[in-house]
Amino acid sequence: MVSIVQLFEFSYPNGFLFYDRSGILSRRLQEFLPGLSLKSSSLDQRDFVLRTEEIDLLFGVALSGIQTLLPDSQGFASTATKFLQIVTETLEITHLKDFRFRHVLGKPCKSDEEAQELMAPLIPEEAKAKMRELTGLPNWSAVQGEFRFGNLSWQSRTAIVYLIPHEKLRSVEAKSGLEVPHITVQLEARGLAPIDLAKFDAEAFINNIRENLSREIISKLSPHLA
Repeated sequence: MVSIVQLFEFSYPNGFLFYDRSGILSRRLQEFLPGLSLKSSSLDQRDFVLRTEEIDLLFGVALSGIQTLLPDSQGFASTATKFLQIVTETLEITHLKDFRFRHVLGKPCKSDEEAQELMAPLIPEEAKAKMRELTGLPNWSAVQGEFRFGNLSWQSRTAIVYLIPHEKLRSVEAKSGLEVPHITVQLEARGLAPIDLAKFDAEAFINNIRENLSREIISKLSPHLA
């Protein structure tokens, strides 16, 4: 399983300095990420892309976010944290309204049957019990669960998705350029309450989710990948 999507997004109140400082903020981000280029612009938002690292980012009057599709981008946590710092410093923001981090792991499969086999060990036993009570249904393509713990909302989703494997995976499937079934696991953590930036270690938060999710999925799938 490799990381195929990582997204960090945050919103804030009173980002009105965007209207005065969007040029300054754009320049600071381009200095941080050489090669970053403007993709689109609107009254309340600027969108940029860094093609070499497959990074898309946006910042605006109320919301900013950064995403990468580069497989196993180990530096994403530090990049996202620096992005957060640049945006909030420039717009003089001290508190976030909310935030979210989404991490999607995936593995290309050779067939639907293989994807179904790998999906089974990733589904919690209590969910399997409920699924067995339903008869006459086709194979499951996705199972989703949500729960809330304190000020954090968690959403997990295990799904079979048809994608073109990333060329950097150097697999036979990637070279074909055709969509193949992937077994994917997504975990999204969303902060639901305002948070003081001085007390928020975004890099540690992102890395903790990345490492724990990868460890859990590998431990469940290892016996089935031997």
